Amino acid sequence: MKLINDKIIDDLFESLGLRFLAKEKQDEIMTRVLELISQRAGLKIVEVFSDEETEEFNQIPKDNLEQMEDYMVLKNPKAAEIFRNEAEAVKKELTIN
Repeated sequence: MKLINDKIIDDLFESLGLRFLAKEKQDEIMTRVLELISQRAGLKIVEVFSDEETEEFNQIPKDNLEQMEDYMVLKNPKAAEIFRNEAEAVKKELTIN
């Protein structure tokens, strides 16, 4: 994923204290967290799409994440910022203070 870069992933990993877990569990949790961020950010990004853009976006195969990301960035230049904001929000929600 280009919209969730390594810095964001590393920050989430450390903030959630995953280094103490088995690799399998780390991967499972990070996959779920990244899916959550992608879903939330994706919804915010596409809500500004026109009906035509939404239809075009829905034509992209769901397993082609790179094409989906490219389309989101093309149609919403703030896509990367939205992903960063959602990553921060999820981190705050999941981190015990």
